[in-house]
Amino acid sequence: MEAFADEGINEIAAMCSAQSAKTLTILCCLMWAICEDPGPILWVTSDKQEAVKLVKGRIIPMMERCDPVWKRIPKERGKFNTLEIYFPGAPLIITGAKSPASLQSTPFRYILLDEVRSYPPGALEMVEKRTRSFPHNYKKIIISTPDMENDALHAAFMKGDQRHFLAQLPCGHEQELDWKDKNDKGGLKWDSIRNEHGRDLDKIKTTVRYQCEECGAVQAPTLLTRKFISSHGRWEKRNPNAPSNCASFTWGALLPWWTDWGAQVVEYLSALQRLDWGDHEPLKSFTNETQGRVWTDLLRYLKHDKYLRARELDFDTRGKWPLEQKRFATIDVQAAGGRHYYLVIRAWGTGGVSRLLHVEKIGPGVESYANVLLTCEAWGVAKQDIIFDVGTFQSELFQQIMEAGSLPNGDYAMKAMWGDDRPYFLVNGQRHLWTVAPTDPYLGRKGQGFVRPINVILWSKPSLQDRLAFFMHGLGETDWRIPPWIDNDYRKQVTAWDRREFTDNYGRRRTEWYCPKGRPDHYYSCELMQVVAASARGLLSTPREGGPLFEHAAQLVETTDV
Repeated sequence: MEAFADEGINEIAAMCSAQSAKTLTILCCLMWAICEDPGPILWVTSDKQEAVKLVKGRIIPMMERCDPVWKRIPKERGKFNTLEIYFPGAPLIITGAKSPASLQSTPFRYILLDEVRSYPPGALEMVEKRTRSFPHNYKKIIISTPDMENDALHAAFMKGDQRHFLAQLPCGHEQELDWKDKNDKGGLKWDSIRNEHGRDLDKIKTTVRYQCEECGAVQAPTLLTRKFISSHGRWEKRNPNAPSNCASFTWGALLPWWTDWGAQVVEYLSALQRLDWGDHEPLKSFTNETQGRVWTDLLRYLKHDKYLRARELDFDTRGKWPLEQKRFATIDVQAAGGRHYYLVIRAWGTGGVSRLLHVEKIGPGVESYANVLLTCEAWGVAKQDIIFDVGTFQSELFQQIMEAGSLPNGDYAMKAMWGDDRPYFLVNGQRHLWTVAPTDPYLGRKGQGFVRPINVILWSKPSLQDRLAFFMHGLGETDWRIPPWIDNDYRKQVTAWDRREFTDNYGRRRTEWYCPKGRPDHYYSCELMQVVAASARGLLSTPREGGPLFEHAAQLVETTDV
C-alpha cells in the first residue's frame, strides 16, 4: 500500500500464497484511490460471476464501513449499479477477464488485476494497454497466487524489484521465513512420528516449530509469537536492475499470523503421500498456494553439475549402512555395438533414503550376461532383487528370467519391468505409480499357455520421472545420495531428460518430459526402475495394510485395471 501511494511507482506485482490478504490489500488501495487521488478505475477478476460475488460480498460491505468512501457514493439513479459505480472523478468498473469488450474500450488510470492465473490466454496483455492515456500517473496492480514459471504473473514479479520480507524473530535475527531442507539449519521443523498405519499427523502437528537459521533458537507457533513475527521486519529488494517505477512482492503462508503452521505441514506431508501413488497435483497446489512459489522446483532444473553436487555424500560403498533395508540391481539392455548391459546398484532404507553403490557398463561380449549376475552377487544383491527392463529383447530376457529359478511361492525370482506412457494406473480405485501385468513369455510362439506367466511390473514413466526428480533435488524428507567419485558418464545420462513447456490446442500451458535425440539415458532408466522397486517394496513410505509388494503380485493382478 505504501508503494501504491508512491508517485514514482506505476506498476506493482504481488505473488503470494492463498488466504494471505491479497484481495483485502487491493480493497484498501481502492478505498484510498477513491478518496485521496481519484481517477477511472478498472477491477478485473476471473469472470463476470466472480465479479458479482466480489462486489456483493466484499467491495460494497467495505465501502459501507469506510465513511469517507460511503459519503462519495452517487445517489443518482443509474450511477450505482452492481458492476459500475460512478464516484465523482473515479468511475469504478468491475468486470471479468472473459469479457473482451470490457477490457478493450475505456481508458483507465487504475487497473486492479486479481487472481491473474485464472485469466484466459491474452486477457492480461489486452487489459494492460488500457492505461496508455495516463502515461505518467497510472497505477497497475497484479496480485495472485502463482502458477507456472515464466507465466504472466511470474514475468511481472521478475520485472519488478523483487521484494522479500525479512521477518524479525523474537531472538532478534532477521530472515525470510522458509521451509528449507530438513538437514539444513533453520526453517520450519517438525518431528517425523509414525505408527503402524504410517505418519501420525495429529502428533506431528504438535511438534511444529520454527528454527532461526542464525542462532538455532526455536520458536513455538503461539499466537503471540506469530503476531510478533508478522509485524516486525522489513522488505528487502533483490533486483537492483529493475525499472524504478516497478515494485514486486512475494510471501508465503508462513508469514500471515492467522495461518496455521501445523496445518501447512499436514498439507505438505499429505501431498508427499499422494506423490507416492502418482498424483502430483496436491504438491503443485501446495507449492503455489501455500509456499507462494511458481511450479518450477520440480519442472525446471539447473545443470547436473549444480544440483547433483548437492546430492553427493562421501561414504563407504562397501561398508555397512545401518539404515539399509534392501538393495536392488536394475539393468537396461542395449545392442548398439554389441549386446551390453547398463547396471545400477542402489541401497534403500525406509522413507525413500538411498545410496548409490555401483554403476557399470558391462559388455559387449559373450559373457556379458553372466558377468552381470556375478557383479550382482559380488555386491550382495539377492536374485529376487535383480530387475531387467524388458522393453527390448523381451523374448531373450523372459527366457533368462525363467532359467534363473523361482521363489517358494512359485513366482519367478528375477523381475521384469516395462515403462508405460500412462500418467498412472488405477488399483482399487486409487492412483498408483505402477501395476502388475501377467505376461505369457511364449506369447505368439510355440509353447504359449504352457508355462507360468511372468508378472511384468508396468510403471508410469512421466510420474516416475517427476518422482525421481523430486529425489535428485533433495526435496521433502527423502535423502537420495551419490558418491562424489561417480563418473561423468553417469552424471550426463541421469540428467538427460528435462521439462519443457508448450501450449496445447485449447490454449492451456502444459509441460512434458523431453530428451534430445541421440542423448544416452540408460543409467537414467535404471534409476527410474530403482524408484519403482523401492515403491513396490514399501520403502518410499510406510506400506498400507494389505498393500502391494513384489511377493504379493499375483494377488494384486486380480484387482488391477491394466
